[in-house]
Amino acid sequence: MERRIKRTWNGKELVWAGDGKTFLRGVGEDFLTHPFFEEAYERILSNYRPKIHYKLCLFLPCSYGKPYSQSYIHYAIIKLLRSLKSNYNKVHQVILTNAGIVPRELEECYPFCCYDWNPKFENSEIKDRYTKVLFNRLKGYILKFCDHYDNYACYLRWNSDSYKAISMVERDLDLKIPNLSLNPIYIPESKIGKISFDVYNHEEDLILITQKNLQNLLQRVREVMS
Repeated sequence: MERRIKRTWNGKELVWAGDGKTFLRGVGEDFLTHPFFEEAYERILSNYRPKIHYKLCLFLPCSYGKPYSQSYIHYAIIKLLRSLKSNYNKVHQVILTNAGIVPRELEECYPFCCYDWNPKFENSEIKDRYTKVLFNRLKGYILKFCDHYDNYACYLRWNSDSYKAISMVERDLDLKIPNLSLNPIYIPESKIGKISFDVYNHEEDLILITQKNLQNLLQRVREVMS
């Protein structure tokens, strides 16, 4: 008689909000203010606290790969930041997404690990709505946890909707959130093509992991830490 192997782990402790099983794939209002995403955001405001007082809160872009740290772009950013050595843990990485505001330590939690928002299906109306929803969530996060950070910065494409939301928050809260990414005019197309391997050409955020941009990020973060 075949022996049945008992389940040893079901992952329930990684369910931050929602049912823990539905994969949320789509673009539009239903996948921007989905009840699971709204619940997750509200729970962050009510139940979550940053682990320590951080020198820097660094806002980063979403990625296709989940959890974010396993994506090509986030892997390169994390590898670079780890060269800060002991200062690495003084930088709180927070990801800006259609699913909400996601601290790095929650990236493996549901629903943040189980959704897909494909930018190629966005239109101007959806982009505007994304920017407004992200603005409100980002403002709420900063107001709630401002005592946990000395400084804020972001590392985003200058033409991204996430950076538009950042700029709106800066004006609304009279707060400085510098973008540590270089202006695209300083990054040759050939440099982007080199890291795309002729496979990821559709990925606009590749500009963030060109050598010149990453070197600038490291220099700017070190300036904040000094």
